[in-house]
Amino acid sequence: MRAIGYGSRIVPDPPAGGLRDDPGRMPARSLPPARQGATTRAGGTISVDTVWDAAIVSVTDDITITNDALLTVVPGVRIEFAGYFGILVVDGAIQAAGKADNPITWTTSYPEAFDESQSTAGCWNGITFLNLPAGAPESYLRWCVLEYAKAVPGLGLDGDGPRVGGRAFDGAGGALRIVGSSRVEVMGCRIRRNCADRGGALAVHYGGAPVVMNSLLLDNVSWSRAGAVFVSYAYPVFWHDTLTLNRCVNPEMFDRTAGAVDHFHGKPLYTGCVIYANQTNHHEHHEVLEPKAYYTRYCDIAGFGEGVGCLDQDPLFVTHGSGRLSAGSPCRNAGSYLLAEQWLPEVDLDGFPRREGPEVDMGCYEFTPVSAADVATPVLASDPRAWPNPCNPSTTVRFRIERTGRARLCILDQRGRLVRTLVDGELPAGELGVEWNGLDDGGRGAASGTYVIRLDNGGRTRTGSLTLVR
Repeated sequence: MRAIGYGSRIVPDPPAGGLRDDPGRMPARSLPPARQGATTRAGGTISVDTVWDAAIVSVTDDITITNDALLTVVPGVRIEFAGYFGILVVDGAIQAAGKADNPITWTTSYPEAFDESQSTAGCWNGITFLNLPAGAPESYLRWCVLEYAKAVPGLGLDGDGPRVGGRAFDGAGGALRIVGSSRVEVMGCRIRRNCADRGGALAVHYGGAPVVMNSLLLDNVSWSRAGAVFVSYAYPVFWHDTLTLNRCVNPEMFDRTAGAVDHFHGKPLYTGCVIYANQTNHHEHHEVLEPKAYYTRYCDIAGFGEGVGCLDQDPLFVTHGSGRLSAGSPCRNAGSYLLAEQWLPEVDLDGFPRREGPEVDMGCYEFTPVSAADVATPVLASDPRAWPNPCNPSTTVRFRIERTGRARLCILDQRGRLVRTLVDGELPAGELGVEWNGLDDGGRGAASGTYVIRLDNGGRTRTGSLTLVR
């Protein structure tokens, strides 16, 4: 591992009683907060314990963690991948612990070049945990944002060499791939805008059993199977997660898969989750492919209400796809604190108390009055919606801009290809509406099908969907 610049430190001897002995604590040594303005570069092999505490870590090559090395990332660090590079953990651990109000961000240096195709422009190659030894310390990602990663078939970090354990599925898991008995915890994370052939956000394979809790999996895309999570011969555990607006853009309507989670000889356990408004082109809509009632407890899964305390209802998000519950949501006080207490942190994904009512809410957010939510998480724009929907031949896309500024509103097909740019310029604050007449940018009529409405404004991307019927 070579670090250039201020903010990346090699730590040869971890203290006794530190994170290796108690993975629930940060190391006993004092780690300074990320220094604003400090930048370091990283790439190559990490074979000794290393701390990233710069404001920005620029990754300029693939990274392999080996030799029982521990990579620690402190709150507020922004890891920017300068190309299609990734991190492969083969013997060691990543322990990245942000805070609800100061997360760690894993992203690309060039988000403006990102699209939902298999191009490697504007993206990075995710994090792979591969058959870690039983004695390796636990890895965890807490209060992190993982965005703009892709698992492009044929470009994975796992080679064909001999090994003990499984091989990473080619093209699976846009942001995270967990293979074998690797001990990994994902808590309080936003995993969004990632792509893969299978499992746009996450892939778990060959006996993997990560714990994913209190996290939001939003707007991830797969090209053939599982819009959000692909599970193969594995046993992941999901506690109070929200999966919404993930999409599988499989080209054939007879390709059987799911918009959120696809189980391939896998047995995930779901407790307190909300899985809703995920999409696939398969003629039978599935949010989760072949879920099992006896592995599902206190969840709201669209199209599947079986299991202990489970629902099959519209969760009534504050805005479409936001994951935050409105006052009338059936998911309020519908979880089981008795089951969740050992896993859930004290606060939800926005940093508000995790238990506000007689019971814990389903999903990664507790219901919060609008006035308090607005203070903590100001919304720049509402999710775009079309009316009428389905439409033939035209529809009006409505959205809200909170502050005057540059915005781009466009229509994409299910593969993420641009169909029509409706707005690209300065917009005033307020409620706005733009008509789409069903034509593409070349003046040709778009085919019947489901399309994505994408609104970029104020550094954020929001999406909706519409169906065109000819």
